Amino acid sequence: MKVAVVGSGAMGRWFASFARQNLGEVVVADAEVRRAKAAAEELGVRAAKSAEEAVAKADVAIVAVPIPKTPEVVRSLSQHMGEGSLLMDIASVKSDVVDVMKELKAELELVSIHPLFGPGARDVSGKDFLAVPVRPGEMYAWFKGRLLELGARVTEVEAEEHDRLMAISQSLTHFVLLSYLSALSSMKESKRASGLRTPMFDALLDVALALLAGNPEMYGEIQVFNRYSQLARSVLMEACNSLNIAFAAGDVKAVRKIFDDAMKLWGKADVKGAYRRLYERFEVKG
Repeated sequence: MKVAVVGSGAMGRWFASFARQNLGEVVVADAEVRRAKAAAEELGVRAAKSAEEAVAKADVAIVAVPIPKTPEVVRSLSQHMGEGSLLMDIASVKSDVVDVMKELKAELELVSIHPLFGPGARDVSGKDFLAVPVRPGEMYAWFKGRLLELGARVTEVEAEEHDRLMAISQSLTHFVLLSYLSALSSMKESKRASGLRTPMFDALLDVALALLAGNPEMYGEIQVFNRYSQLARSVLMEACNSLNIAFAAGDVKAVRKIFDDAMKLWGKADVKGAYRRLYERFEVKG
């Protein structure tokens, strides 16, 4: 199996390494040829002089470029791939790229996938993929089957559903963490407080700091290009404002309503499990 990975950023390199170990022969390409060569040397794969060259003989092509560039790169590369080959992207926002895929006339398999993890993952075992099958066929069935064999979970959705779900799990989550980091940076004693560990502060600070290992442009693009991100942010801001007003008025019972609503959604078993894991982590780290 010949696999082309277009884009040699962190996730592009991750997919190139994954493909080399699990899928077949790999070639990488990047708009900056020097980056492609550096990635190829690091990973022990071949670098192409251009993306068009990389995909021309590929059975599977994976586009791993910034979100706003993905639709046009997919459109362009579709003209250079062989009949029956599989063209995929891994962008975190799907509506625009899927719209482009639906317009393409090339005799290709077209699927938009989203790995719900970053380049820190060792493998795909136990990891989730979302997939939007636009024009699936035998190649996609093989690729999906390989992921399942390796222990991944693959959930197929429509593009709009993908973006609505990711507005919760990505946009909302990232916005909380970015706001938290911004607030900490504005408070003079944050660094000192970080040495006085409580289990929840310690866990949340670790998650927030882990965000900084990622690409800041990508986090911004998710907020800007997912059309449901604004709604997620608005819901959060409304919740924060309502809670702030309640506390300013001395209403301590506002917390009880949040507890009751959340318990209805998740249940006691999930709460107890989360609390147990919190302290397991805290005591191991301590």
